[in-house]
Amino acid sequence: MTSTPTIDEATLNFQAQLAALQAGKITHEAAEPEVVIFHKKLLVANQLLKIPAESLRNLQAQSWYAEYIALLSIRIKNSALLQIAREHVQNFLQWYAARMKDDSREAAVLAMIQFADPMQLPVPFNQHLLSKTVVDDIRTTFLNYYPSVTYSDDDIAAYYLARQNDWRHGQRKMRVVFIVQSHVTYDKFQPVYEAMKLRDDIEPFLVVSADANGRNSPLAVDYFRKKYPADKIFDTCGVMDLRRLEPDYVIFANPYENMRPFRGILIDDVVKFAKVCVISYGATLAYNFAYRLFDNYRSFYRNVRFMFVSAETVKTVMEKKFRRNVEANNLHVEFLGYPALKNFYRLEREPSDKKRILWTPRWSPTQKADKALIGGSHFMEFKDKFVALNQRYGDKVELFFRPHINLFRELIAAKIMSREEIVAYRKALQDNHVTRHADLAELDKNIRNVDIFIADYSSILVEFFLTGRPIIYCPLKSAEPLPEYAEMFAAMYTARTWKDVERYLDDLFAGNDPLLTKRLAVAEKIFAAHKDAAEKIIDRLARDFADSLSIDD
Repeated sequence: MTSTPTIDEATLNFQAQLAALQAGKITHEAAEPEVVIFHKKLLVANQLLKIPAESLRNLQAQSWYAEYIALLSIRIKNSALLQIAREHVQNFLQWYAARMKDDSREAAVLAMIQFADPMQLPVPFNQHLLSKTVVDDIRTTFLNYYPSVTYSDDDIAAYYLARQNDWRHGQRKMRVVFIVQSHVTYDKFQPVYEAMKLRDDIEPFLVVSADANGRNSPLAVDYFRKKYPADKIFDTCGVMDLRRLEPDYVIFANPYENMRPFRGILIDDVVKFAKVCVISYGATLAYNFAYRLFDNYRSFYRNVRFMFVSAETVKTVMEKKFRRNVEANNLHVEFLGYPALKNFYRLEREPSDKKRILWTPRWSPTQKADKALIGGSHFMEFKDKFVALNQRYGDKVELFFRPHINLFRELIAAKIMSREEIVAYRKALQDNHVTRHADLAELDKNIRNVDIFIADYSSILVEFFLTGRPIIYCPLKSAEPLPEYAEMFAAMYTARTWKDVERYLDDLFAGNDPLLTKRLAVAEKIFAAHKDAAEKIIDRLARDFADSLSIDD
């Protein structure tokens, strides 16, 4: 049995790590997270001593000021590091004493409070040289509020994740908050939330997030309160700090922090008081979307404790990109199935004497738009031809149109279509009896009246596919499917031109569906891999919660 090192031994170890970091002999990944934070605190504290006294009033203009405030909020807890911190505070006190008649002594005080609460200092924090902004930032940091300056990096994220390993709780219910952006993507959460409500050991909450302008959609809030009249439904305008709900886990659906305007609901804040989980609002079906998701939003995913992914390949990608957190046992990437698929397998359709076609053109924010295609979308190429299907098939067909929520906004921004042209197109849809699904809150209910899907690449392809109905897929060149979904794409009718679309439609209208048997077999295989996903995710969190139970309880 290995003996616990004494404080002196631990101090020597941490001193050695600090020395190695300062000499560049080891990386931050190789050192203890709190040692890294201590090292960064020391660097930024020493940086202060180089600031001329007359520049202290504009401290917030320094490039490292945001990092200074972020580090200020981290209190050193390790006893060995505290012993080293006291030595550095003594050095700063000597620097202060040597400049008693010089206003630059205030810089030493600012350096000291990286390692000690201002109320504990043997010297006054006079504040007379500092701007109100700086004083307010420091005050709110020590009061555990959220200062206006926000900063995080891989080291700070790793520190907070590591600290979660020491969190303990008494015997009580597990508290879980679901952040729902709107009712449009809620169906991805729905099986998990509703299964949690059935358990006596879990207390789930729904929090409807405001938009980028700080407003909640009344429609979204009203939707959830009507759907679950007996549940605890909050909106972020009323709960601007999630700590008030005392969650153990906070579940996000997307990494788009710009859509969450309030401090206290941003992931850099949430990671300090709850374990962050992600159940993506879209299933990842192709390599480029897995890479883009994690590369473009690294600042979000580095704070995640549990990532529930839609394929083993996505798990591998995530673990490689965040290897530091995985190896430290601070990030758990799990493939337990994609819970939203539960509602779509062999989904019954409403009877009709017409062939009902749904077209879902996509939009991608990462690809440059041109006059023919827009981010992999075939909208500009097919928009008029789709409307004309009513003339081609007459009363044999019923058309439905579901564009990506950002499609028209992007068309205007990219100056591909004007507002007037979009208004005219919407009128053409109406005149040709095309039903536009502007709001698919519960997708499984909306597609009960669909017989054939015409679809660009989208995360909801797998949901369409599990219904067993035919898909005419208009491919995106860069969307190489993951191995788990290669058979699915091979069981769809691939249309590279509108003539291909019409050819497949003619066959399907005539009752020719050669991929039917293959499609149903692949759908069954996919569903088996994702079965009971909601229950598996809940059980995984429940095990983690049980592992954090205080031994005194």
